[in-house]
Amino acid sequence: MKLENTIIIVADLGELKAYKIHENDGSLSGEFENSYRLEMIVDENFIEGRKKMSELMSDSTGRMIHDTLEEHNAIIEKDNRVLKDIAKTIEGIAEDQEPNHIFLAFPKEHNNELIEKLRYDVKDLIEKNLPHDLVKTDKSKLLSHFIG
Repeated sequence: MKLENTIIIVADLGELKAYKIHENDGSLSGEFENSYRLEMIVDENFIEGRKKMSELMSDSTGRMIHDTLEEHNAIIEKDNRVLKDIAKTIEGIAEDQEPNHIFLAFPKEHNNELIEKLRYDVKDLIEKNLPHDLVKTDKSKLLSHFIG
């Protein structure tokens, strides 16, 4: 598969990074070999995704409210809001960059939910979808997770 005009997006509920793949032609011992470099095009934090439940579930005096159902619903609601924001960001990247392919890595816990929130035209661009959190992975090692 040609990696020309391919975007790598790695994200979790707190952060999203997007990279454009550039192909470098080089030679090694007289043989031609393609190498690639990644250019960061987006680095966005989702502050709400990093908030702890104690920050979301406290009363006006700062005491933690302990209502299991309410706590559970607040977690689901927070995650849904963040997932919608991440989906909109991915859709914006697709509109701005007009890639031929997208390689996506998003944690297994919410991977399917994120995919469901994406528009169909963006879903069609996703060539590879890894259910892993690769946000903290070194940029030089990212591509090997998708091709290799």
